[in-house]
Amino acid sequence: MCEQTITYLVNNIYIFSWILFQLIGFPMRMSMTKWEITPISEALDVGTRIHWDGETQRAIFVDVPNGNVYAYENNTGEVVKAKVANEPIAFMFPVDGSDTKFIAGLSKKLVFVEWDGKSPEVSKVEKIVEVEKEKEFKGNRFNGAKVDPWGRLWAGTMGPTGADGTTENHKGALYSLNKGVLRKHESNIGISNGLAWDTKTNKMYYIDTLVPCVFQYDISKDGTLSNKKVVFDFKKQNINGLPDGLTIDSNGNLWVCAIHGSHLVKFNPNDGKVIEKILFPTPQVQSRFLKAYL
Repeated sequence: MCEQTITYLVNNIYIFSWILFQLIGFPMRMSMTKWEITPISEALDVGTRIHWDGETQRAIFVDVPNGNVYAYENNTGEVVKAKVANEPIAFMFPVDGSDTKFIAGLSKKLVFVEWDGKSPEVSKVEKIVEVEKEKEFKGNRFNGAKVDPWGRLWAGTMGPTGADGTTENHKGALYSLNKGVLRKHESNIGISNGLAWDTKTNKMYYIDTLVPCVFQYDISKDGTLSNKKVVFDFKKQNINGLPDGLTIDSNGNLWVCAIHGSHLVKFNPNDGKVIEKILFPTPQVQSRFLKAYL
């Protein structure tokens, strides 16, 4: 029987999951896979947007409403926390070639951040660009983000969330940032979220959490999107919850988090069939990535 480990961050509102594939190779029969789930951090309010650095064996993630960034050292198990800002932080990813320079999403701003990965506060925060300054977008903020295989940053926004926890729909957008040029790709988004790319087929996958589907696009070399279509429908597949975080494995299968549904779902985007569902001990499964050997 193959044993795998899922390490996750439990918090009062969301769960942030980290999948560590400890054995070389992929299980031949998924029904024989045994999963172990292990917490690695203190309780967070909204822990999300993990970025794994294979060279340093370090994972970077954020706690959105508290403006904090965390670094998890895989070799030692140590978790370091730092304050970035007194405003929501949606993500913080390292700049290529540097261990101390990052790009982050603060409220509606993209910013450069400098942090040594050890200090309780970052040393520098510098604004790159701010989006959606118009009055109609008051209360919006950045949410889902990821760097594509070609080095472009993709980041999307979401509408304001009310006291009852509901998010105003059709207020968000999806952007990319490449060599200092900001480009808007989608508008009228509810909660911009999961992103993944298949370089073998030149496809991009995208999630708007308020639409219970995973979308596929053709993506050109310059990042232009076309031929949008649904490749997975939560309702048709009887999946509880809503789609949130997304990633892709080396076989081209997608893994999507079902927030409010307690599951991580693996499916084939070519036929939309579910391959596996992993149950978590929390209703809020939000973000994930596949570390190795897939």
